[in-house]
Formats: sequence, C-alpha cells, structure tokens
Amino acid sequence: MTQKLPLFPLNTVLFPGASLTLHIFEERYRLMISRCLEQQTPFGVVLIRDGEEVGQNVLPHDIGTIAQITKHVRLDDGRYYLTTVGQRRFRVQYALQRMPYIVASVAMLPEETNPGITSIAQELRTTYDQYWQSVTAATGFQNQAEGLSDDLIAMTYQLAHRLQVPNEQKQHWLETDMATRIREIIQALQAEMVLLPRPGTGGSSNEWSGLGSWN
Repeated sequence: MTQKLPLFPLNTVLFPGASLTLHIFEERYRLMISRCLEQQTPFGVVLIRDGEEVGQNVLPHDIGTIAQITKHVRLDDGRYYLTTVGQRRFRVQYALQRMPYIVASVAMLPEETNPGITSIAQELRTTYDQYWQSVTAATGFQNQAEGLSDDLIAMTYQLAHRLQVPNEQKQHWLETDMATRIREIIQALQAEMVLLPRPGTGGSSNEWSGLGSWN
C-alpha cells in the first residue's frame, strides 16, 4: 500500500509505539503541521543522512516512521508544541515535491510474524532481566525495570528506542529484520553489563542511570 506523506527530517529516529515531542518553529513546518491538523493526517519522521534540521539542503534516509499527532498547542506567534506517537514504518519511493517541505510517495513496510522468533525473543527477555539484576548489584539499589510489551514486535522497538546508542545504530534497527534486531539488542545489553561498575570498586551509584530515560 502506498500513500502521499509529508516528511519531517530530524536528527532522531522514531520507532513504532514510541512517543516524540516536537517544537515546530520553521515557517515551512508550521505550514505542514497546520495542514496535518486541518486534514487530521499524520506526517513521516525520517532520520537525516546528510544536512541540518534547519535549512533546505537535507538528505534523509529512505525508511522512516509515521508520526500521529496526539496533542498540540499552537502559540500566538504560530509555533507549535506537539506530542506524537510512532505508528507504521514506511519506505520512501520518490519525492512528489521538495518545497516548501518534502512530500513523498511512500510504501508501508510489513512486520514479521515468524513463529520461529519466539526462542530468541525469550533470550532477549532473559538478558533484559539479567541486565537489571546487574544494575541492582552494581548500585546497591533495587532498580525498577520497565515492563516489556507482550507483543514481540513492540518489545523490540521498545528496547531499540530505549537503548542509548548512536542514531545510525537506531536507524539500522528500524530497517532490519526482527531476528537481527533481537540478536543485536541482546549484544548491546550484554555490552552494557560489562561496563557496569562492579560492587566494591568505588563506582558511584548516584551517577549510574542504567539504560537512560526515554528519548
């Protein structure tokens, strides 16, 4: 299925199910958002491959996520504050217009439902539990692990969003198949555990924040 979608290139990766707050101040994107609100339509968030958020010369990645506006506030000067939530992934097919903002023809990407993924998904849950046990041992505090979704696809996006890794890694996780995403997130959690201060080594528990807060 294809559709026409306005695009918002950003220096961030939006995953399905994740929330994203935005301050809209450029005139072209004020116009885009006003049209989205008027027509009750979403827009697409795509990571910038080359260029800056402010300016015309920007090259975004081809795969992004639909952002549905859930809350908005319009200021007297025309700026907007938005709360959005990620929905489906899409692939940009071609640009329909580039001025004043990019509008593209996009194709929705399917999500896997491979029953063979269950075993490595369970390994991911186990590694996640081990991670928080290691955080508790390192800090001396009982850290409350955030619950994981029962839906396997949602769980992988939840952790991909939560882990503090470079945007290019997040983009890779957005684009790749679920089995690869799971295996690489397991490796990332294991790498985090290696970096945890060990009990009695003088590490400051007050400085450790685990996986970090949501983006």
